[in-house]
Amino acid sequence: MSFHPDKCNTMHISRSKTHSKTIYSLKGHNLEEVTTARYLGLDIRSDLSWHTHIDRIVKKGNSMLGFSQRNLRIKNTETKALVRSNLEYCSSVWNPHTTSAIHKIEMVQRRAARYTTSRYHNTSSVTDMLEKLKWESLESRRTKQQLTMMYKIVNNLVDIKADTYLTPATSQTRKRHNKSYRVIATSTDFYKFSFFPRTILSWNSLPATVAEAPDLVSFREGLSALNF
Repeated sequence: MSFHPDKCNTMHISRSKTHSKTIYSLKGHNLEEVTTARYLGLDIRSDLSWHTHIDRIVKKGNSMLGFSQRNLRIKNTETKALVRSNLEYCSSVWNPHTTSAIHKIEMVQRRAARYTTSRYHNTSSVTDMLEKLKWESLESRRTKQQLTMMYKIVNNLVDIKADTYLTPATSQTRKRHNKSYRVIATSTDFYKFSFFPRTILSWNSLPATVAEAPDLVSFREGLSALNF
């Protein structure tokens, strides 16, 4: 495969505030060093935060709602599905942990609830709207998506080797089911709230009937009844 140098760049990822400048070249062209790059639909930053990605999908979600309000007379679940697909793409990777980021994403769904119910008065309760619409919070949905990915990894349904990242809990460890794993100790928030350290905690807390489900369909059915 031949790469075009004008479509390539480099990114330096480090906890250090300063780093030595290294110039990489391809086919005689020096590659530009960037702090943000989009890869497979995700905005990756050199500081390992997801602020750029979250800001982009929130802006796009609000634009989708605005387009619907201007052009669609009928409110239906298709609008919700369209907006959600943008907000939840690959969320098992970038699921935020800060209150501000979580709130920013939830606000898009809350605006969608007002649009769907045609209730825009400032005294109208959006929480009541969400309950009547039976819309689960996006935060809870992201947790379930991470747990679903975990189930696939544990049961060899995806090409990610479980034994590379997961260590079964010892018999002395208090556990709720036979597929519990050792909690990963971390010293930074970037690692603490990444997929495996974060998801293991939620996974270990699942009821045995869910974690030990015989197939993916049964797992999802059991997971749908839980709240996070």
